[in-house]
Amino acid sequence: MKKQIKQIDYEYVAEGQKVEFALLLANLLLAKGMTKAQLAKATGKHISYITHIMGGKANLTIGTMAYLLAAMGEELKITY
Repeated sequence: MKKQIKQIDYEYVAEGQKVEFALLLANLLLAKGMTKAQLAKATGKHISYITHIMGGKANLTIGTMAYLLAAMGEELKITY
């Protein structure tokens, strides 16, 4: 029973991090006066993919997160 509870907690944390990154992107876009379309063009990604990410639904790699941030002149920093 304990293992199941821990697994659910990890999944909950992971989902929360996806949403947190989506909010970070949204805030950066606002701060920089960029649109999702402009971010899509800057990264060569489809706007539907950017929308998917910003909905907190995408399971991104660290490389993809760094790439998206770099396209906005930012750097990915990971802390624990």
